[in-house]
Amino acid sequence: MINKSDEKGQALIIIALAAVGLFAFASLAIDGSMVFSDKRHAQNAADSAALAAALAHARNNDIVTTAQNRATSNGYDNGAMNDVTVTVVDSPTGVCPVNTAGKDITVTILSTVNTTFARVFGRTQVQNAVTATSRACGTYTGPPFPGNAIIALAPSGKGFDGSGSADWIIEGGGIFSNSSSSNSAYCNGNISIEAPSVTVVGGTDFGGSCDIDLDEPVVDDADQLTYSNYAAYFPRQPACNGAATFAGGIVSPQPGADGSQIPFDTNADMEFEPGLYCITNTNPNVHGEITGTNVTFYIPSANFSMVFNGGGSLTASAPTSGDYDGILFYLAPQFDASGNLIQTQDLQLLGNGNGNIVGTIIAPSATVIMRGNSGSVFNTQIIAYDVESNGTSDVEITYNPDDNYQATLPITITLLK
Repeated sequence: MINKSDEKGQALIIIALAAVGLFAFASLAIDGSMVFSDKRHAQNAADSAALAAALAHARNNDIVTTAQNRATSNGYDNGAMNDVTVTVVDSPTGVCPVNTAGKDITVTILSTVNTTFARVFGRTQVQNAVTATSRACGTYTGPPFPGNAIIALAPSGKGFDGSGSADWIIEGGGIFSNSSSSNSAYCNGNISIEAPSVTVVGGTDFGGSCDIDLDEPVVDDADQLTYSNYAAYFPRQPACNGAATFAGGIVSPQPGADGSQIPFDTNADMEFEPGLYCITNTNPNVHGEITGTNVTFYIPSANFSMVFNGGGSLTASAPTSGDYDGILFYLAPQFDASGNLIQTQDLQLLGNGNGNIVGTIIAPSATVIMRGNSGSVFNTQIIAYDVESNGTSDVEITYNPDDNYQATLPITITLLK
């Protein structure tokens, strides 16, 4: 007798297993692509809503409403299939330019996608979750480092050194030292310092017979600033693509140039006509008189040291309009290999008899040495690496913001993640 096995029905089993595999691949291809497409769309909607909310903050409009409306316009309306959440917090200290406030805005979208082939395996829905965070830093127009006439940016050491034999008389603004050292603002000697205020990151060391006369108590433990905090305060650096002419004691700029190059003559008197001048020598020991009205002196050199010797003197005022409105001196900032601000320049400011110096001194990498003469008054704001005095005559600063540089910081909007 011949026995034969019964193979009926085996093809159905193979077909059933194949169908399961086909449905799995179809689910992966079709449902997976739908989920991926929705997640990408939701992320774009969250990014757009976060940026729109940041712009709304800059325009003083309602942040949450703007974000919700933008998400709705992109198909995420807080309905049955999605959830939109908007969170607003203050930006951390130091991330926005100094004297501006910021908001960090996070938009979270949870969306539900109905499946098709995945239902065979009991998965009827898949949920996506995306977030986007934007930051809006506010705008500012006014004096840089408002409220201060002297700003020392050095991160350590004596930012302000009031020692010597000359009294300091400061009106219209206080003293700020960015140094974290215990002698951030220093004074030791038989002198006096009169100022509206002293603000330091570290501490003050007012020893000896130093007489401190302030309108407000000393503020210490202030937040230390990095270059990124205040870089936006500084104007652009000119191209210095012109050549100035010097004839008959008169210096004239090249018409249409973005800065006219010329060295300070170390012996002759120089009267500068209105304009922007790029000073080309690096170590001018000036014996003559430098005068000018509506002038800005830009110093591109990393190693610059200007000293007035003998009869050398400076009597000048800054422009009253244009890109360098209110700026008398602008020394290009210098950095080390790690991008940290460093001191490589020196600038001695010398009053001349009853002549005034009018305009802001922007010298973030310079030691600025103040030398007062009898009867001279400095109408200036000094932004330097560090500041000290040299001489016997009092240093008198009467800072009037209207005569000095006014910075304009635009609104900044950033998509963080």
